[in-house]
Amino acid sequence: MLLDYIIICPLAFVLGGSLKFCINSIKSRNLAFDQIGLGNFPSTHISIVSSITWLVYFREGYSDPLLGVCLALLIIVTIDAIDTRKKIEDIVRVLRVELNDGKSIAGLRDKTGHNPIDVIGGVGVGFLAALITVCTTT
Repeated sequence: MLLDYIIICPLAFVLGGSLKFCINSIKSRNLAFDQIGLGNFPSTHISIVSSITWLVYFREGYSDPLLGVCLALLIIVTIDAIDTRKKIEDIVRVLRVELNDGKSIAGLRDKTGHNPIDVIGGVGVGFLAALITVCTTT
């Protein structure tokens, strides 16, 4: 059972990252290696944090204090994914206009944040990872 808590985060990362890569590849109609990184559906960060939250809920129940810690971390990561990184996108757009006449600047990505759908997708991937872990290690 302790191993569950070790494998859940890498599992969620691989599931979320693979799904994101497949979706981006379908959208761009070729392998989307250039789109690997931050942003887009589902949020891999949310997948990782929600997977451990779901696992604690499934294994320990809603009355375990660790669930409160996991939920607090999930809220913080969600705020970062939606709000803080959207502000970074705005700063990148301003820099692009001010420094480079609106053209792309090497090393600056303008898509780093997530919208609420990306976050919900991440929670779903986290749920799936926790469900897989619980069902295969019980």
